[in-house]
Amino acid sequence: MLADESGAPPWRAPERVAEGRLPMRAHFRSAPDVELARGDSPWTLSLDGHWHFRLFPAPEAVPAAVLEAGHDDHDWRVLDVPGCWPLQDVGDHPHYTNVRMPFEGDPPTVPDANPTGVYRRKFRMPPEFRGKRVILHVGGAESLVIVHLNGVCLGFAKDSRLPSEFDLTDALVPGYNTLALVVVRYCDASWLEDQDDWWLAGLHRSVELLARPATALADLVVTADHDGRAGLLAVDVDVEGPGLAEAGWRVRARLLNARGTEVLRRPLEGDVPWRDASTPRRDLVSGIAWRGHRVRLEAKVPRAAAWSAETPVLHDLEVELLAPDGSVVEATVLRCGFRRVEIEGGVLKVNGRVITIRGVNRHEHDDVHGKTVPLETTRQDLVLMKRFGFNAVRTAHYPNAPEFYDLCDELGLWVFDEANVESHARQHSLTADPRFEHAVSERIRRMVRRDRNHACIIAWSLGNEAGYAAVHDAEAAWVRREDPGRPVHYEGAVQLPWDAMENGQLSAALGPGPGGSPAGFGVAATDFVCPMYPSVAGLERWATRYHRDKPCIMCEYSHAMGNSNGSLADYWDLIERHRGLQGGFIWDWVDQGLRLPPREADDDAPSGAALEDGFPGWGFGGDFGDEPNDADFCINGLVWPDRTPHPAMYEHRALASPIACTAFERGRLKLRSRLDHRAADFLELAWSVEVSGREVQAGTVRAPALAPGATGSVALKIDRRRLVRGEEAHLTVRVRL
Repeated sequence: MLADESGAPPWRAPERVAEGRLPMRAHFRSAPDVELARGDSPWTLSLDGHWHFRLFPAPEAVPAAVLEAGHDDHDWRVLDVPGCWPLQDVGDHPHYTNVRMPFEGDPPTVPDANPTGVYRRKFRMPPEFRGKRVILHVGGAESLVIVHLNGVCLGFAKDSRLPSEFDLTDALVPGYNTLALVVVRYCDASWLEDQDDWWLAGLHRSVELLARPATALADLVVTADHDGRAGLLAVDVDVEGPGLAEAGWRVRARLLNARGTEVLRRPLEGDVPWRDASTPRRDLVSGIAWRGHRVRLEAKVPRAAAWSAETPVLHDLEVELLAPDGSVVEATVLRCGFRRVEIEGGVLKVNGRVITIRGVNRHEHDDVHGKTVPLETTRQDLVLMKRFGFNAVRTAHYPNAPEFYDLCDELGLWVFDEANVESHARQHSLTADPRFEHAVSERIRRMVRRDRNHACIIAWSLGNEAGYAAVHDAEAAWVRREDPGRPVHYEGAVQLPWDAMENGQLSAALGPGPGGSPAGFGVAATDFVCPMYPSVAGLERWATRYHRDKPCIMCEYSHAMGNSNGSLADYWDLIERHRGLQGGFIWDWVDQGLRLPPREADDDAPSGAALEDGFPGWGFGGDFGDEPNDADFCINGLVWPDRTPHPAMYEHRALASPIACTAFERGRLKLRSRLDHRAADFLELAWSVEVSGREVQAGTVRAPALAPGATGSVALKIDRRRLVRGEEAHLTVRVRL
């Protein structure tokens, strides 16, 4: 299938990242008008549900006949899409490794025994799709997907954590059409997806058909800046299609607030640039100056509320494509938040204020469905984070499903969006291998192009544990040019010897850099110093001696495994005392246990299994016949697989309380705001007094309107007559909405 000139198939050819795949674009829903764009668009047909499925031992073992439209698949298994086939009892098991690969060899080797699934499904085109361009959207496929429609191969794509789209239009037939998707479990790209996670092959995100007009919105880039007084809106709209041979196409946009009221006095409108390509042109200047069919709409939005993790104010942006006769050809609605992100004076600021990252790393994980995380579980995760004082998420170690970013925009969480690049098993060699450079570049650029319209994203991460090579400097430069409103993060570029830092030997260890600063701080691939698991002493030495132009935000710290997360208070005491230390991300959010099948109690139960009311417990590496494995190293979350909090969650909630209660003297409770953007008077203080364990008095008081970072006090009307001489009394204060 799809061998290159040397005879190498696509699963053994790292230079070939995709063929037939459409360019990445921002995620948006297309519809005939804005009202339909807000709901279920008739131009979207979900193919989620039951697919016929058959597993083959290797991609070479897939017969050509099973990809034909007329093949009889009535006796095949029926699998759920989206879903991971190792969790659907097809005879192939989940496999967990941390650093090592699940198979032997060197890149780009993949095993000869390489389970390959063929998914088949028939569909009929809805009436609304007639006369339109029809696109297949594959939300996520691990690790390589090959697309066949009615027996015609349309191409393939790698990158398990971002969508791939294919144009089906020319291969469609009247009546029923047969789609066959071949998914190969391991390919050369698996070497870039070695991410301390379960290997779970399949179609783990939604599969859809999208209808688009012949002339349509190709891409939308929304820049919603804020200068402290007003919003600064810029909308770049790319239009494509044969209709552009005719002049008169226009783009129109409206901005609405949360109440549905138009914010601007009149809609923004712009003409789609037009050139008569049918007539030979001798005017070279006009050709050189041509910028394509792109429309830029700009507006100042007076008194626009700024978006932040504490005040997640969103606006609806309606965008319409108008034909020369004035009719609406296509429409979409995007949600945008106005905010400005910058690094100034060595600190990260949003909307002009220094922020503190109280973050956590989050793998996409469900204990039943693996990488297919239900929407309600994603919302549950984010709400639970907010309730326990977290305000930031690092998408470890790949872009998440689109709805994750929608929810972070809505609920208010800072996001460091991370590219699907980790070569842990060959950490210091793979990204320097020219065969893999194109794949690394594509993964970073496609992430930015899909996700850049989200207010929640305040930094781009080039990946994780993938060494440091020229491609990282190149891609950091590309990201800054393509999206100058966000800084770039990459831990691999500043893997500093923190033990030397702790002992005062850092300069000798690194050698001098520009201006006499340590060499590791001036690298081009990152705007942050973003260490993994630095010591408290090393951090303090960095903050007092080496902090200059880059803020320090720990990409991983406080490894949440077993009875761990120690020294949290020590880290946060340091962070709150030093301007250059701006927090970090705990590793990690959820124990990545997989629910074991029900079984009778016996002496051979898998390690960790506990029969209780028929529930056998969760398994980890080695519990599924997966060899080699890294055992329970995936059980390192702040919450259990069912999202029950571990004890460290409660300590973090206390350390991250939006108001710190610092003392109680002469009837007044002294307070300090830990908020970054919001006055504290949306909170209340619920207090109680206990004497020898018995509550004797309680009350509530509204928090004062402390500005972010400010101190103050509030009186508590405690009746001292209720205290008992000689007995111990405790005052408990709870900060709550």
